[in-house]
Amino acid sequence: MKVRLLVKEYLDNPRMSLATEEAILKEVVNGRSPPTLWLWRHANAVIIGRFQLPEEELNMDYVKQKGLIIAKRNTGGGAIYQDLGNVIFSVISQDRFNIGSDYVKMYRTMIGPLVNQLRKKGINAESPGLNDVTVNGRKVMGTAATITKGVIMFHATLLVKSDIKALASALKVPVEKLKDKGIESAVHRVTNLYDETGMGVLETNFTITDSYAETLNFEYKRGDLTNKEIELAQQLYVEKYNTEEWIFGRKI
Repeated sequence: MKVRLLVKEYLDNPRMSLATEEAILKEVVNGRSPPTLWLWRHANAVIIGRFQLPEEELNMDYVKQKGLIIAKRNTGGGAIYQDLGNVIFSVISQDRFNIGSDYVKMYRTMIGPLVNQLRKKGINAESPGLNDVTVNGRKVMGTAATITKGVIMFHATLLVKSDIKALASALKVPVEKLKDKGIESAVHRVTNLYDETGMGVLETNFTITDSYAETLNFEYKRGDLTNKEIELAQQLYVEKYNTEEWIFGRKI
């Protein structure tokens, strides 16, 4: 399958990143944009799920003190901290994988290639839950996804050389969740890929692209955003992702 490989970063504007991601999704749905694997990062952000409220998920005093930008994505799931030690990637494509509306199959299809690629490197990688990846038993990646009109949009944040203490300070982790896992602190629940394997950001990017090439037969061609995607992203940014109503309201 021919896939546009997009490397485009709005380092200090996660809201524009999320607007761009939805613009790509809409254009793939409309048949005007090709299947896309997008690699991106943010410098100082906290991203919450569509159904979350910042004050419930984030330590707002810390977020304000550190100048972290709050953004809300169009998918569900939990809050995440992002800095330049993360690798974020999105797969946006027509459903050529016979997924239909089966989210369990979708997560297995999208997560499996990376887990297998890491294992080929001798790394103890697993996906113990529906949408997480662990290395040596500690979480390194969280994911979320949506399926709309026969198009899948899967995105993931992978901890490579991230500031784990900042992550733990910015996010509210339910005490019950930690107790259930027998863990005293969020710091001990997650880890960096670099700390466990020595892999840096560049090698991680290659591991991601190689995993989909080998497992799902992605054939890459470097590409840029189309004029229509840029125009639509700007509109979504102004009308949705950069609004107080979207970020601080609860969307059902």
